[in-house]
Amino acid sequence: MFYFTVNNPNDPISAEIVETNRRDLAFWHRMRPDDDADLATSINKICTRTGLPRKLIAACLFSVCFLPCLPNFHRLVEKLGHLDMARINAITKAGGKVPIEKRELFDAYLVDYLTPRAEAQCLPQASSIAAMMRKFIAQHCPDDSAASASEEGTIRYRRNKKGGVSITIDSTAAEGVEIKAALEQMSKDKKCTPGTSLLKIIRGLPTKVVLNTYGSKDKPEYLEGGVWLSKEQSEFWKTRTTSGHDMDAAHFAYTDAYAPTKEMRIYIKGLHRTCSVPGCCVAVENCQLDHIIPWGKGGPTTPWNIHPLCVFHHIQKTEERLKCYPLPDGTVLFLIDGIPVVSIPDGPLSRSNKTWGTKFGDYMERKIAA
Repeated sequence: MFYFTVNNPNDPISAEIVETNRRDLAFWHRMRPDDDADLATSINKICTRTGLPRKLIAACLFSVCFLPCLPNFHRLVEKLGHLDMARINAITKAGGKVPIEKRELFDAYLVDYLTPRAEAQCLPQASSIAAMMRKFIAQHCPDDSAASASEEGTIRYRRNKKGGVSITIDSTAAEGVEIKAALEQMSKDKKCTPGTSLLKIIRGLPTKVVLNTYGSKDKPEYLEGGVWLSKEQSEFWKTRTTSGHDMDAAHFAYTDAYAPTKEMRIYIKGLHRTCSVPGCCVAVENCQLDHIIPWGKGGPTTPWNIHPLCVFHHIQKTEERLKCYPLPDGTVLFLIDGIPVVSIPDGPLSRSNKTWGTKFGDYMERKIAA
């Protein structure tokens, strides 16, 4: 009898994993909203109750909606229970790129690939499955590559496991070859890494770049963009500081204008790392500053009444599909499907992260209280 190791009939751990996979898939089927339900509100409801990332929720909901489009593969998954949601999501994500007229072929391809061919066969990892999906698309859906051409010139940043950042720049193939060759040659000439070579080029350009650091004048601790500085990095950025702002004063700032002042913007972005909505991971640098109590309804322009919202959630709030209220301690209360959820700032100026200019006793007291 052929089977994947996760379907080993004599292994109780394998049996438990299969049961977990089936239970998880059944859970997401139950979480599927009605077709006429508001998408964002539905995801917010699940996010509030589970604490799961919004992207994962959206991917799982898409999977349970898309699986019926692959009937043979769907039956195989239900029969064997060998695939967890990570693998299923990788498959449905690729399936979304397959034209309708090629789905029957894609369905057969999946069944063939994910049916065991030997006794105790190792189940492919999600990354291997994703690679096979890319192979299918490259071979059978060549038009898909044309869609990526519109992404040329975009830059993406992603945190890596070592605490650094991976930077991806989309360009033409010719430009990519030229960039790679130039960085590799400069790395050899300067005896440094390609990343350092790129940084040397950038720092040598006449372009003016403004970045905010948070901390004391002699010890910056945090760099705008979500980077906590090491001791060596702190010493470096200290030498590049050209002006300072009193963030304690900014906390109490007020203006009659609609737009926050420069100091307010720096302060508010120092309070938060991401969009203020619970579960949203959009970086504060990519958010808009929103009046919690709307300006048109008498909401003042002062830090306690302003928080960052990504464009998506800003639109939701403007349309009154998302409700929130400022609290006296500087947090924000959201009501999501009638459930109260408090959003607590976690940026470098928040109560839990600000250490400079703080007395030891006060710091320990609030840490213990937390």
